[in-house]
Amino acid sequence: MRFHTIAATALVFVAPAAFGEAIPRASLLPPERAAKAVASVPLSNPGFESAAPGTVGAPAGWFVGQHAGPPSYTFTHDADTPRTGKLSLRIDNVGPEPWGALDQVIVATPWRGKTLRFSAWLRTRDAKGNAHGGGAGLAMQTRHGGYVVEQVRMRTDAVHGTTDWARYEVHLEVARNADQIEVGVNLFGPGSVWVDEAALDVVDPPSAAAAAPGAAKRELPPVRP
Repeated sequence: MRFHTIAATALVFVAPAAFGEAIPRASLLPPERAAKAVASVPLSNPGFESAAPGTVGAPAGWFVGQHAGPPSYTFTHDADTPRTGKLSLRIDNVGPEPWGALDQVIVATPWRGKTLRFSAWLRTRDAKGNAHGGGAGLAMQTRHGGYVVEQVRMRTDAVHGTTDWARYEVHLEVARNADQIEVGVNLFGPGSVWVDEAALDVVDPPSAAAAAPGAAKRELPPVRP
């Protein structure tokens, strides 16, 4: 078992909104009706296989942070049962602050007006959640001039408790004035979440007839013998 812990010294600039606040939500679709990728948007180090340090000690290609206050979240390369490859990224709550976050920023210009799907495989241990969110979940938002234009986050439907690897996704249409896209994973309060196989794709927007209320779709891994 090999670990490499990353110091979470950077701060995420926009705190998650209050739990239960109305924000744009993605469609919850059964796996067989999930949108097909039209194109892939490149992410840096999406499987966390590079153990090289990134900005302020974050994983290469990513930023890490937490709500302002005493250090409360650690970000660790973990070789114990990754989803694929040799490493995954683990976020642990170790202090009182309400959330920790892992994020990557992409230039939005080529993707304006497109519907993007951010997906990743997550597993959790004792994720309890708090007033800001129900446990661990994905997040995606667009910015213009440093200000958030639109966002979608797994909050009430965040992954809770102890769970095995499963694939989750959120969708968001990129605003036509957006200059940045941010994708990532939040951990709200006590517990741990592992992240692997992140991906960002262009998809056709789901039809109104196919869409159902919800913020994320969960795809269970195949049963292994």
